[in-house]
Amino acid sequence: MTFLLEKFALVTTVLGMSAYWAAFGWLVYSAPLTWGELDLNKNGEVTFGEASYAASFGKRTIQVDDKQCTEYFAYKDGLPLKVVCPASA
Repeated sequence: MTFLLEKFALVTTVLGMSAYWAAFGWLVYSAPLTWGELDLNKNGEVTFGEASYAASFGKRTIQVDDKQCTEYFAYKDGLPLKVVCPASA
């Protein structure tokens, strides 16, 4: 009986960790930011919270120095995450 409980605990732990890392990977993949930009507080680590915050984003067109640029912003609070402008020719 103890063997079965230990096996169940091990399988549950492995599945839980796999689900966590799969969710984290999806959040990082779906975010419009690079790995370095995902580190919102610039402490050298990207947390699940930072990845989640950046993955819930919208896009809007803005004017920057007479250029049409795309601003990526967080849905949570509307703050900008990144601005992408076309390269000047």
